[in-house]
Amino acid sequence: MVKRIDSPERIITEDMKNRAAKFANDVVTETYNRLKRNISQRKQKIYFGKIGEEVLSSYFNEFGLISKIDYEIYLGTTSIDETDLIVSGYNIDIKVGSQPFHKRLLVVKQYFDNGHQSDFYVAINIYNNETTAVIYGFATKEEIKLAHVAKWDKVNPVDDYTLLYDILHPIETLVEILKNKPKSIEAI
Repeated sequence: MVKRIDSPERIITEDMKNRAAKFANDVVTETYNRLKRNISQRKQKIYFGKIGEEVLSSYFNEFGLISKIDYEIYLGTTSIDETDLIVSGYNIDIKVGSQPFHKRLLVVKQYFDNGHQSDFYVAINIYNNETTAVIYGFATKEEIKLAHVAKWDKVNPVDDYTLLYDILHPIETLVEILKNKPKSIEAI
């Protein structure tokens, strides 16, 4: 496990897992297979994504920040949710790693460049047989635009904007931004 000192750890509850698993099963055939995965791999990716949303939403709630997890199923493979969480008017996209060797926040370049951009990108990794999540930190949309581009997936290589976990801003900084809602995020 790659862990920064300032990266908070959270327990993944059985309720979180159950909601995420049910959603993954219900929605998998309604999703666009952008990364050319089989059904099992797609379910797993959706499941981990929802776990990330659950963890981050729970973390934000500890600071009085209200976020709602979207469990709506958008019918058809072209109907998608625009972002993972909306907090204080900001769109937040969560990128979840599921392997101990994952150490980078990855944002699919083509998707980002085609206008699917959030204000902030948060990196979370899941460990210990899906019982623990580590919130590594965040990057702004502007930082993603300037990030190194690489191909990491050997099965379906796509260009990803890439930032190492250890250079991300601490998640506590994002909490302060969301609580204070500054006029500009360029000052980060």
